[in-house]
Amino acid sequence: MKSPQALTALARQIRGGFLAPGLVLAGALLSGHALAASVLDTSDQQTLDAKAISINASNNFSAQRAGVGTAYVTAYGLILSPQAALRLNPALNELVFSAVQKAVNNDPLYPKVYWLNAPPHSGFGQQVPGGRYSFDNPDNIYRTIPIDGASSYVIHGQRSGSGPTDVTFSLINNPNSQQTIAVLTGNDLVVNADGSYVVTVDNQPANGRVNHIQSTDQAVQLFVRNNLGNWNTETPDQLSVTRVGTPSRAPRSDAEIADDVRTNLNESALDYGVGALGIKTYINPVNTLAQPSSSSTLGTLTTQASSFGHFKLANDEALIATVNTGGAGYFVFPVTDPWSVTVDPINHQSSLNNKQAVPNADGTFTFVLSLQDPGVYNWIDPVGLKEGTIMARWQNIPATTPATGGPAITTQVVKLANLAAYLPPETQFVNSSQRAQQLQNRVAGYARRVAGQ
Repeated sequence: MKSPQALTALARQIRGGFLAPGLVLAGALLSGHALAASVLDTSDQQTLDAKAISINASNNFSAQRAGVGTAYVTAYGLILSPQAALRLNPALNELVFSAVQKAVNNDPLYPKVYWLNAPPHSGFGQQVPGGRYSFDNPDNIYRTIPIDGASSYVIHGQRSGSGPTDVTFSLINNPNSQQTIAVLTGNDLVVNADGSYVVTVDNQPANGRVNHIQSTDQAVQLFVRNNLGNWNTETPDQLSVTRVGTPSRAPRSDAEIADDVRTNLNESALDYGVGALGIKTYINPVNTLAQPSSSSTLGTLTTQASSFGHFKLANDEALIATVNTGGAGYFVFPVTDPWSVTVDPINHQSSLNNKQAVPNADGTFTFVLSLQDPGVYNWIDPVGLKEGTIMARWQNIPATTPATGGPAITTQVVKLANLAAYLPPETQFVNSSQRAQQLQNRVAGYARRVAGQ
């Protein structure tokens, strides 16, 4: 078993020193189990991280970065608040690195499995910058596999325990707009008794093959999501990929990769600036959330309903959100900064999903978003931001709408002093020590994700 000192050091490494002083990985210590290697820590991951860091350092993407910045500011409303202005450069830095990460694993003749869209981390022997963008979900392990319509691919998976709360393999035609061509959901994924499974991708029909995804000449990437509901017990699936046949050329050059980065950033201005931030988010009245809807673009799942909005609160105010899950197997209410990037989601309760939150007596969930901790179990912490963005998600929605109704959400802003009068009578409250335990469990859960079981 690792020492307390080693576990604490590991947690600090996970987010580049962001660990709040005094937060120790109590969950791991009390479990009595040593932390094994993470399924994310693969040789391909290390190779691609090193390549991404090198490409990012040796190329100038300032023109494309400026174009995205203009699109972001236009979507926001041109005149930036001090907090929005302060967060803009960090958000653009992460978007640039995300564009690099997409590009380094964009060769369908030499496919690898690559974990990206994650906070800064150094758990795998390298200081990897953050690459978060467009409403990254703290519950998600996002991985990419490059695909083309002329090749055949075999993906081997290995599950630990019951696996993630939700799993999806989305075949997409663009790494930025992410238009879905085909999808294999967790409900349809056939897993063997020992936790192993095989997914095949090619341009032929399944013809009796289970876990088959039929590609087209428009396919460019398999985008894999593992949604972890309980961070302290669920583990992402181990994945590897093999392309059938011998490659017809050498791997792509660094210059070609850099060109892909510029393309990614140019497209991001439209997809994430105009689309996700403008049309999806800031078009809505402040402190409201649009009713859930489904889409096949801008990184949303075809099997998912989403609700976008933005908030602006005073120190003495709270936004109350009441959610009907509509029978969804997975739901999450996360808060992001004005540019749709999470802020320290490891040490702050800036998101809660349906396995982490406490439901109301009727099965709905009530969340309280406020700058001050109201003592509510389902508090959403904006990490000091008076304004920001929200993308609530419902996944694994049943085909038949339950009697209690489909996915829905309502919001209202109240004074903190009057909060109790607006909450369900069964609302669970916590004291300071219980809140500290919540956060301690959260840190331990993320450490487990990155360091293993």
